[in-house]
Amino acid sequence: MRKRFLIWDNPKDAILVLTFLLMALGCINVFSASFVEAKDMFDNGYFYLYRYAIYASIGLIAMGLIGWKIPYRIWLQYRQVWYAIFFVMLVCVDAFGVTNKGAQRWLYIGGQSIQPSELVKLSIIILGAGSLGEYLKRGKPVSLFAKGMYVPFAQAAIFAGLVLVQPDMGTAAIIFALMIGLYIVAGLPRIQLLGLLGTAIVGVIVLIVVAPYRFARVKIWLDPWQDAGNTGYQVVQSLMSIGSGGLVGKPFGMGTGKFFYLPEAHTDFAFAIFCQEWGFIGAVLLIAVFLVLAAAIHQIALNTKSEKGFLLVTGINFLVVGQAVANMAMVCGILPVIGVPLSFISYGGTALVVNLAAIGLVIAVYRDEAKQDESQQEVAAVFERRKQELAGKRPHPRRWQR
Repeated sequence: MRKRFLIWDNPKDAILVLTFLLMALGCINVFSASFVEAKDMFDNGYFYLYRYAIYASIGLIAMGLIGWKIPYRIWLQYRQVWYAIFFVMLVCVDAFGVTNKGAQRWLYIGGQSIQPSELVKLSIIILGAGSLGEYLKRGKPVSLFAKGMYVPFAQAAIFAGLVLVQPDMGTAAIIFALMIGLYIVAGLPRIQLLGLLGTAIVGVIVLIVVAPYRFARVKIWLDPWQDAGNTGYQVVQSLMSIGSGGLVGKPFGMGTGKFFYLPEAHTDFAFAIFCQEWGFIGAVLLIAVFLVLAAAIHQIALNTKSEKGFLLVTGINFLVVGQAVANMAMVCGILPVIGVPLSFISYGGTALVVNLAAIGLVIAVYRDEAKQDESQQEVAAVFERRKQELAGKRPHPRRWQR
């Protein structure tokens, strides 16, 4: 398992270095993108940076405990317990959660706000990896029509439905897509996959048509300049911020988008401010970091002998890197505005903790596999030594011939 990865001794070291690099860039970008709003709203330009640091500390503790102290199989073993806990949390959000900007997505616990839908993303990966991995371990082919094999899909649909009520169609789609991705990786037959994707596309179209604000969002996505001063304002300002960065970007802190031009400059549209102040070169380097991170995580998945571990690591790759790609595509106008944070770069307390906990699970899988490899090597070495000792005690065949 300790196979060299690029300039690192192993993919685990690469993941840790890249994660800390992304967090450092996140600290810089969150401060730069938020100090104007923070000063105006809280009379403290460091407000969001402080909170980012607090959630980062919590996330690092979670990553350390999960990655080095708690075997990953325990999380999979109690996957139905996590499902029940987060189901209750989502019901509580829908019943009496905190409403902000027209969406009811948060709970306040101990004076701190948490967004349970972000926690659900990781729990759905744990649920799918544990359940589908169990079937693969038994040698059963994956099928939505097999006995019990549809359960993880149904549970993901329930989670997505509860999140959709908030309303948060973007996060609901991600939850659903994560589970579909796990089914695909597990070997879902092509005919079932096509039928599933066709049904999902029809469902998305229906949800867009029945909700006028969603339909308007899609129209604006196709041509944001048709209403640049109103419904298309955010996308247009995002594109202008990206374009104004040029090749090398504006001086640090001098990006104009955050001066009340670009809404959500430090959260969902943090990548636009990053492009404005780091330029095209900075954006390319950031994308390269995510791609290398994806490759390192993928190498761990490929070298994992456990079916559950393979699905878990692959699902986390979808969550951390796949979500980052979706955010950058959204900010650049390639996808509609769906409210997806940029992993480690956007301000978002719960999302940051979840991403770091997810990295901890990847490390836990790596360490478990490395220990098994070391144990097997020790057993093989003992067996080889014993074989040589026995060979040395045998009488020479020619002596018996005499």
